Amino acid sequence: MAERTVVQQVISYCKTLKVLYVEDHKESQLASIPLFEDIFGKVVTADNGKEGLSVYINEERNSGCNFDLVITDIQMPQINGIHMIESIYKINPEQKTLILSAYQNEEYLVPLINLNVNGFIKKPLMLDEIFRQLHKIFKKELGGKEYLFAENYRYDAENKRFFNEDQEIMLTHNEIKLLDLFLNNPRQYFSIEQIFDHLFFDNPLKDFSSHSIHGILKRFKNKLPENFIINNKTQGYKINESFYKNP
Repeated sequence: MAERTVVQQVISYCKTLKVLYVEDHKESQLASIPLFEDIFGKVVTADNGKEGLSVYINEERNSGCNFDLVITDIQMPQINGIHMIESIYKINPEQKTLILSAYQNEEYLVPLINLNVNGFIKKPLMLDEIFRQLHKIFKKELGGKEYLFAENYRYDAENKRFFNEDQEIMLTHNEIKLLDLFLNNPRQYFSIEQIFDHLFFDNPLKDFSSHSIHGILKRFKNKLPENFIINNKTQGYKINESFYKNP
């Protein structure tokens, strides 16, 4: 398999991400939404920091999952981008953030540096700079990591290939998305509803079906060693950490 370029890796990975985009300038927001929708799997928008924080809290409360990335302007009414990010970090210290601004004012840059935001882009937005920042933010996830498991199973995360010794086990698109979900969150249980939302977040018209998710899980588990995926009746499904050697 030919080695993929950095941009191709970023594009492929970002298509699986759910993003919150907060921008109070309507013209800028409307101009940027098509660009972000081409890059990311799902884009949720908010018009200011107060609304952005509310959307973030409701997403975590309703789906049990956080946004993969928060993209925000700095200067906004009610709550600015800095204060919104401070509040978000109190909820999820690991949240990845990307700041957009037309200014490089020290008044704003120093607090952002102190907050350890993940990336900064000066407006107007340039596609090559967006990809450069995304590669920096998700470098760990894009690093070609190989997961090793008990019983000689391994997963090539960059090329999305699963092996038992040298024999490749063919996974479907949904099974790969499911495996990535479990590996990226090894200590978290996921309910049937959360798994459905993850697999089909780019198809909002699809009706929820617990039967179809149970079917996907059953076929997926049949390809894996016994007890690789464990089920708690009240909490849901997760990877069995006794198999997982890259916590």
